Amino acid sequence: MEQSPFGRILPYHRSAGEHPKPGCSELVRSRGWIADLGQRSLGELLLGLSSVTALGEVTEQVPLHYSGPEADLMRRCSIPVESTKHTWGPHVVRTATRAPIRFRVDPEEQPTWLDSIGPGEVEVHSALPMRHYLAVEQSLGERLSVDSAPAPRFTSERAPEPWHVVFVAVPGWPRNLEFQPADFAAVARSLVGMVDAPWRFTVVTARSTAMADMFDGLPADVLCEPGAARCVDLFASAELVVGTDSGLTQLAALTERADGGGPQVVGLYSRHAHIKWTTGRPGHHAIATRFAQLLALADRSADHAELTDATWGAGADLRSVPPELVADFAARCAGWR
Repeated sequence: MEQSPFGRILPYHRSAGEHPKPGCSELVRSRGWIADLGQRSLGELLLGLSSVTALGEVTEQVPLHYSGPEADLMRRCSIPVESTKHTWGPHVVRTATRAPIRFRVDPEEQPTWLDSIGPGEVEVHSALPMRHYLAVEQSLGERLSVDSAPAPRFTSERAPEPWHVVFVAVPGWPRNLEFQPADFAAVARSLVGMVDAPWRFTVVTARSTAMADMFDGLPADVLCEPGAARCVDLFASAELVVGTDSGLTQLAALTERADGGGPQVVGLYSRHAHIKWTTGRPGHHAIATRFAQLLALADRSADHAELTDATWGAGADLRSVPPELVADFAARCAGWR
């Protein structure tokens, strides 16, 4: 309990098989639904799709349609949807029915859900996908089937390539507190120094990032801003992905190969609660600054006036984390140590 984040107790004992109070499930069955995920980032879309997982449980066999900027990616989604691409506008998933019930998906409105399982004991649902899922469960008033990690998967036929590591070096926010390309290069050199193996590295970064010769001498390829749909196959081909707290790193954790496996993923968290902004999948790990850990326990966003870089910058600076530590942790996650 001492290390659990602040949260809200579920009004029913879910782990004991209890159901929420009756809600709108019958109305949703009769009229269908629309999930408005807003004009949000890739990461918020991916984690917010857990609401779609929940809604889809009560309208099985009803065709679904997605419209928004990530239509190509949604064609790889384990939730079967028809997709229409728009270069602007919100991400919307809906049933092909008239007058559907609208659900607005907002990540900042979802608390950590705590399920009391005994005196002084709680089951903590802290990852954002499960927060979304349980919020919809209560709105529907119907006990749903998933107990953890309800975010949908993005499928690939690619097989893993031994010793292939992908670095997601897309700058986070604020950029000056994030791992830089030189830090990822230092992680690569540490990995190479640990094990004599046929290493191969792929670095995903933004076009505005100056790479220079940071990976000089390493077997590395650089991809500048590949589309998310293209990244699914890239992540499937990797045994390990290490990346900034970004949508692409979350996509890596949601990538699923034909055999049901996926890469081990290590996210680097500087100013966001690492237990919230994660997929909840067992292969998704985190390295978090002291500031990110404080935010996780308080269950707060860093987007508050009093949480400034002037006050918390040193505690939120990932550059203070030795690349050797990141490499050691990532190697253990991948089973190389």
